[in-house]
Amino acid sequence: MKLFEEELFPVRFLGFGLFWAWLFMVGLSPSPLFGNPLCLGSVPFELFELLMRCAVLTLSLALSRPIATNRGKRLYLAVGAIAGMAATPLLLWGEGATAHSLAALLAAVAEVSLFLMWLSFFGAMRLGDTLTLLVMSYGVGALLFLATLIGGQGALVAASIAFPLLSVASLMLSGRLISQRGGSELFDGDGSALVQAGEPTGTKGPSSIFKSIPALKMTLALACYSLAFSLLSAMAFSGGAALPAGYLVEPVCIVVLAGVYILYAQFAKDAAKPYALYRAVAPVMGLGFACLAALVGQPAIGGGMVVTGYLLFEVLALNDYCNIVKANDASLFRTMAFGRLAISAGMLVGWAVGFFADHASFTALAVAGMAIVLVTATLVFTDRDRMPLASIADDRAIREERDMRPSKGTALANFAVSRKLSKRETEVFGYLIAGRTTSYIAERLFVAESTVRAHVYNIYQKADVHSRMELMDAFDAFWSEES
Repeated sequence: MKLFEEELFPVRFLGFGLFWAWLFMVGLSPSPLFGNPLCLGSVPFELFELLMRCAVLTLSLALSRPIATNRGKRLYLAVGAIAGMAATPLLLWGEGATAHSLAALLAAVAEVSLFLMWLSFFGAMRLGDTLTLLVMSYGVGALLFLATLIGGQGALVAASIAFPLLSVASLMLSGRLISQRGGSELFDGDGSALVQAGEPTGTKGPSSIFKSIPALKMTLALACYSLAFSLLSAMAFSGGAALPAGYLVEPVCIVVLAGVYILYAQFAKDAAKPYALYRAVAPVMGLGFACLAALVGQPAIGGGMVVTGYLLFEVLALNDYCNIVKANDASLFRTMAFGRLAISAGMLVGWAVGFFADHASFTALAVAGMAIVLVTATLVFTDRDRMPLASIADDRAIREERDMRPSKGTALANFAVSRKLSKRETEVFGYLIAGRTTSYIAERLFVAESTVRAHVYNIYQKADVHSRMELMDAFDAFWSEES
């Protein structure tokens, strides 16, 4: 993984990790900091926050053009940071359902703002880097949360207020560091760095990727799996079968997922195209629900399997959204907003079903979750639907290799320098690679043919080859290494 060799990688994933740590503290019900606050209609905080999140995502989609401007991006992040910082005091010292509902709205604004801007930043990375950034960010956020949880109430309060601001600061710093490395800064003066945040540069519309059947089916599957996942969250909130709270299960599962991904990346032939991992989602989630339905083993094990399977699908889907956006020259911001809306809508429905269907037994809800997973894996998003996504990743890899590969002239000059060729030998070398004969080279350089043959001999000696074909192979290998 080349990412671990870059100085700015820790800054990048730590910033998004701060966001996830904050979300574990504030956005879940029950919360380790606030307990079980109820909003309007006596609904749990997380359920009301999901409703507000869907509304904020819809508004963000409608305002994607002004958000794409330089001022819009800064304002969007500033509003998110302020909202995230304000949610904690309102939950701690506000009284009644109205205050809790307002806090849920603020948390939704912060969640949407930070998530979309970080994903817009990660989505511009190279093939494979986005997935690594996502998984490691999730893992760092989980570890930060667990460390803060050990620190007690005071640490949780301080972190829940500071982390949104620190996450935004980290994102801005990361953009500047990228710019210093020769990339596009996220917050440049003309507002073009985050080009996908508003209108795409090509001719296709910003939602054009959803005209693609694989993308549409993946989005539908994301909504279905998130529905099953949040059904489990509602079951845990209701205290069914002594399921542990989500703020304990999810971070641990994320750490496990990050460890599994690191092992996979070390041993897989091509870790940038992890499409085999999709096949593990349905069996892991289905087996988890089956264990819960049959009350086999510890409920935490079955619940952990459901959470791990869902999180795996989520990071894989977000990674594929980035690949599809690059292939279609579509809007990264709007695509991520649609994807997050699918996740949030699925979670909203799952939470509502699990919370309001209080007459249903725990076993019945677990069976319903297992049925959702089965239908999704067999009808909504199958192995056949994953094949086009793998093809898109292959196309993106070819495009990135072409874009990153130095020109042939540059490679010729670098090869000559590496082999210590003289100026005249470099000229002869260029003609040899182009397939020219010694007589042609002599005519073009206005020298005797015997002189050209002497230069050719010296070139072969310095390049440690014995024929023109070997020389061309050596140059091709050198050119590929430089890419």
